[in-house]
Amino acid sequence: MKFLEKLLTMFTFLFMSAPSALAATCTLNGKEIPCDQMPGWFWAVSIGMTLLGLFCFIFWLRMLLDAIRNQTKDKTMWVLIIIFLNVLGAVIYYFSEKKKRNT
Repeated sequence: MKFLEKLLTMFTFLFMSAPSALAATCTLNGKEIPCDQMPGWFWAVSIGMTLLGLFCFIFWLRMLLDAIRNQTKDKTMWVLIIIFLNVLGAVIYYFSEKKKRNT
Protein backbone atom coordinates (compact mmCIF):
# COMPACT_ATOMS: atom_id res chain seq x y z
CA MET A 1 0.00 0.00 0.00
CA LYS A 2 2.86 2.35 0.80
CA PHE A 3 4.30 1.76 -2.67
CA LEU A 4 1.04 2.88 -4.29
CA GLU A 5 0.98 6.02 -2.15
CA LYS A 6 4.52 6.89 -3.21
CA LEU A 7 3.71 6.20 -6.86
CA LEU A 8 0.59 8.39 -6.68
CA THR A 9 2.60 11.19 -5.04
CA MET A 10 5.23 10.96 -7.76
CA PHE A 11 2.66 11.16 -10.57
CA THR A 12 0.86 14.04 -8.83
CA PHE A 13 4.13 15.95 -8.62
CA LEU A 14 4.84 15.21 -12.28
CA PHE A 15 1.45 16.45 -13.45
CA MET A 16 1.56 19.52 -11.20
CA SER A 17 4.95 20.52 -12.60
CA ALA A 18 3.99 19.88 -16.24
CA PRO A 19 2.46 23.33 -16.92
CA SER A 20 5.60 25.12 -15.73
CA ALA A 21 7.73 22.81 -17.87
CA LEU A 22 5.59 23.56 -20.90
CA ALA A 23 5.95 27.31 -20.27
CA ALA A 24 9.73 27.00 -20.47
CA THR A 25 11.66 27.35 -23.70
CA CYS A 26 13.05 24.39 -25.60
CA THR A 27 15.58 24.27 -28.42
CA LEU A 28 14.48 22.77 -31.74
CA ASN A 29 16.89 22.89 -34.69
CA GLY A 30 18.94 25.59 -32.98
CA LYS A 31 15.93 27.90 -32.37
CA GLU A 32 14.38 28.56 -28.99
CA ILE A 33 10.63 27.92 -28.99
CA PRO A 34 8.04 27.47 -26.21
CA CYS A 35 7.99 23.85 -25.09
CA ASP A 36 4.26 23.55 -25.75
CA GLN A 37 5.06 23.96 -29.47
CA MET A 38 7.34 20.91 -29.53
CA PRO A 39 6.09 18.14 -31.84
CA GLY A 40 3.95 15.41 -30.27
CA TRP A 41 6.37 12.64 -31.24
CA PHE A 42 9.05 14.29 -29.11
CA TRP A 43 6.98 13.88 -25.96
CA ALA A 44 5.91 10.36 -26.92
CA VAL A 45 9.53 9.26 -27.45
CA SER A 46 10.62 10.95 -24.20
CA ILE A 47 7.92 9.23 -22.15
CA GLY A 48 8.48 5.90 -23.90
CA MET A 49 12.21 5.94 -23.26
CA THR A 50 11.65 6.89 -19.63
CA LEU A 51 9.24 3.99 -19.15
CA LEU A 52 11.61 1.59 -20.91
CA GLY A 53 14.47 2.71 -18.67
CA LEU A 54 12.32 2.27 -15.58
CA PHE A 55 11.28 -1.21 -16.69
CA CYS A 56 14.90 -2.21 -17.36
CA PHE A 57 16.00 -0.92 -13.95
CA ILE A 58 13.24 -2.80 -12.14
CA PHE A 59 14.05 -6.01 -14.06
CA TRP A 60 17.77 -5.60 -13.32
CA LEU A 61 17.09 -5.01 -9.64
CA ARG A 62 14.77 -8.04 -9.37
CA MET A 63 17.35 -10.33 -11.00
CA LEU A 64 20.10 -8.98 -8.74
CA LEU A 65 18.01 -9.57 -5.62
CA ASP A 66 17.03 -13.02 -6.89
CA ALA A 67 20.68 -13.94 -7.40
CA ILE A 68 21.58 -12.71 -3.93
CA ARG A 69 18.71 -14.54 -2.21
CA ASN A 70 18.43 -17.80 -4.14
CA GLN A 71 21.85 -18.72 -5.52
CA THR A 72 23.80 -21.19 -3.43
CA LYS A 73 26.39 -22.11 -6.01
CA ASP A 74 28.28 -19.38 -7.94
CA LYS A 75 26.50 -16.55 -6.11
CA THR A 76 29.45 -14.15 -6.36
CA MET A 77 29.90 -14.84 -10.06
CA TRP A 78 26.23 -14.13 -10.84
CA VAL A 79 26.13 -10.97 -8.75
CA LEU A 80 29.23 -9.64 -10.50
CA ILE A 81 27.86 -10.55 -13.95
CA ILE A 82 24.57 -8.78 -13.21
CA ILE A 83 26.29 -5.70 -11.80
CA PHE A 84 28.91 -5.28 -14.53
CA LEU A 85 26.81 -6.28 -17.54
CA ASN A 86 23.71 -4.43 -16.29
CA VAL A 87 20.53 -5.39 -18.15
CA LEU A 88 22.38 -7.85 -20.42
CA GLY A 89 23.69 -9.65 -17.33
CA ALA A 90 20.17 -9.72 -15.86
CA VAL A 91 18.77 -11.23 -19.07
CA ILE A 92 21.52 -13.86 -19.14
CA TYR A 93 20.82 -14.70 -15.50
CA TYR A 94 17.07 -14.90 -16.14
CA PHE A 95 17.35 -17.37 -19.00
CA SER A 96 20.17 -19.49 -17.56
CA GLU A 97 19.23 -19.73 -13.88
CA LYS A 98 15.86 -18.28 -12.88
CA LYS A 99 13.80 -19.81 -15.66
CA LYS A 100 15.47 -23.20 -15.10
CA ARG A 101 14.63 -23.01 -11.39
CA ASN A 102 10.98 -22.09 -12.03
CA THR A 103 10.28 -25.05 -14.33
